Amino acid sequence: MSYQSSVRDRLARRIAGEIALSESPGKAMRMWRERFRLPQIILAKHIGISPSVISDYESGRRKSPGTSTIRRFVMALLTLDERNGGQTVAAFVRLMDVSLVDLNIVLTMSDFSSPITAKDFCKQMKCTVLAGEKYLDRKIFGYTLVDVERAVKELNSDEFLKLFGATTERCLLFTKVNTGRAPMIAIKSQEFKPSFVILHGVGEVDRLAIELAEQMRIPLAVSKIGSIDALSKELLALEPS
Repeated sequence: MSYQSSVRDRLARRIAGEIALSESPGKAMRMWRERFRLPQIILAKHIGISPSVISDYESGRRKSPGTSTIRRFVMALLTLDERNGGQTVAAFVRLMDVSLVDLNIVLTMSDFSSPITAKDFCKQMKCTVLAGEKYLDRKIFGYTLVDVERAVKELNSDEFLKLFGATTERCLLFTKVNTGRAPMIAIKSQEFKPSFVILHGVGEVDRLAIELAEQMRIPLAVSKIGSIDALSKELLALEPS
């Protein structure tokens, strides 16, 4: 088996496993379809089924898909992405190849069973938006709460990828922030960018941090929540019971 085939197989098994083991397989299918940025109609046409079938699975109107359906769904995601340049597959594979960072740097992280918009996430975190407000309709698939002092001091470029977990389409929340300049400069130097950045515990935000957020088209906000414990509780409240 070639390296490319091995990589494709690893990702296919991961996606199929998450769908099959999920308590809501249809929601898992929708999450992966949206991560690959594929409309229902295009995916359905490739598989050879009606878009309404995919819609029924995703909404829960149709019973859980069988093994054959999941396999066709996963192969369609990968094949269509490859036709479009393979960027989504390449990004996920790189993220799969990094281990979880030191828990003294990552205070908590999670991936959502269903995505939420950056706008809704912003409300939950009691944020004031400083830049990129027009991008708050983006969907977020998870979050990472980071001790910025340790992250900036201890992580090299490759290790920074660990902050993204399973996907870059997440919010990076930086706590123990001074001015916000350091985390935004660190993000600027990375190949992958988060969908949203929240600063916590910051005083006056450096103008450069705001300018960098605008340049990178990343929404930047400041959370008004006081303590890290309170922030963590709000994050946990986002998770389904």
